[in-house]
Amino acid sequence: MTASPVLPSMRTRLSRVVLLLSLMWGVLMSLAVGGVLHRALDGLLDQGLQESAEILYGLVQVAGQDVAATGGMLPAPPHDEELIWQRVGPDGQVQLRSHKAPTQPVSGRPDRGFSDEGVWRVYTLPFPQGDGRLLVAQPERHRRHTQWATVAGTLGLALAVGLLLVLWLNRRLQRELMPLQSLSTAVAQYNPLDPGGASGLPAAERAELVPVSRAVVALGERLAARVAHERAFAAHAAHALRTPLAGMDAQLAVAQREAPEALKPRLTQTREAAARLRTVVTALISLFRASGELRRQSVDLGTLLSRLPVRGVQVVVAQGGSLDADPDLLSAALMNLLDNAARHGASRVEVAMHQGPSGVFLTLTDDGEGIDPQRLSELNDALASGQGGSILGLGLTLADQIARMHGGRVSLQPGPCAQKERPGVAVSFSLGRVTPSASAPGPDRLR
Repeated sequence: MTASPVLPSMRTRLSRVVLLLSLMWGVLMSLAVGGVLHRALDGLLDQGLQESAEILYGLVQVAGQDVAATGGMLPAPPHDEELIWQRVGPDGQVQLRSHKAPTQPVSGRPDRGFSDEGVWRVYTLPFPQGDGRLLVAQPERHRRHTQWATVAGTLGLALAVGLLLVLWLNRRLQRELMPLQSLSTAVAQYNPLDPGGASGLPAAERAELVPVSRAVVALGERLAARVAHERAFAAHAAHALRTPLAGMDAQLAVAQREAPEALKPRLTQTREAAARLRTVVTALISLFRASGELRRQSVDLGTLLSRLPVRGVQVVVAQGGSLDADPDLLSAALMNLLDNAARHGASRVEVAMHQGPSGVFLTLTDDGEGIDPQRLSELNDALASGQGGSILGLGLTLADQIARMHGGRVSLQPGPCAQKERPGVAVSFSLGRVTPSASAPGPDRLR
């Protein structure tokens, strides 16, 4: 059998889409917000630099009137500076500077404005009457650190929000899919033929599922009506077919007693064929009986096989006992399997019963012509799918349906016969559990 293809999961696909969209949203929003913050911080830092320069402008100009142009510093205790300043005289020499400012001018720009001078971002303010200029600078390192720290914080916050959003959406998605899973479970358990399930499926919990629920219930109602019609037909067929068959058997019995010896073998075969037909009709009618339930009872395997009208094949019970099954259906199934063996050249069929992990197994092993391996594989595939009526034929189809009604199935294996020209076939027929019973110590020959 070929493995069933693995279908994609709606929840998995939607979860992946939500995750991908959330991550994309987080990254794009972080980049967008980061870009905006980068420009905003750059402007704020420049504005702070300019305002600092304008404040220092007056202070340095006043201080420059009282301090000689010696390139010295204003008195201040040692400290860290993220902002330096210089007063540059008309000759280009530094007259005054902050504590950690270089002794050489950080910028040669003569007019007012911003300039990038290597590791410094400088704002220049010229003094009136050409009396030098004020340079206020900020390290580019400090500016970049501030900007990237802000962007990284924004990115981390956006990703954290995106992750929380993913978790929330995934949980919400699972909750929204629960009604679909509940409906799927209810549909799997829904049996329109069960009188207790006539009320149909439970009410749908979402508006989108209402049409699906109604369609399933409508389909179940049509199926129930169709099955009711077929069961009614089967009930009528029971009366229409059983009485003529019983009359035919009675008339054939009378004719057999009164006929010449030369005709009696043919009349015997005719009676056996009528008996087989009656068994098949009984089984087919039982499959469509009004209750739809098995009429289980304790059945002795040897006794059941001895009553089957099968010609041309010797049936040997290698391991017998009692089992719990519907005798009419089981008789029809075994009769068809034995008839198949006889039609494929078998002269002997060995029947063995044993208890397996999932119930009782009957194995019918014949010494017939066997089945080609490819054909055997096709038949087993059809039996496993339960949809191979055109491949299996009436006998195997009927046996498989009866096995399934008992909770089992039919499968075929190559026979253990050592003769290659007649390998035979082993048919495994599983059904209900066995009732403990003493079995005969040796083979019980029925025919």
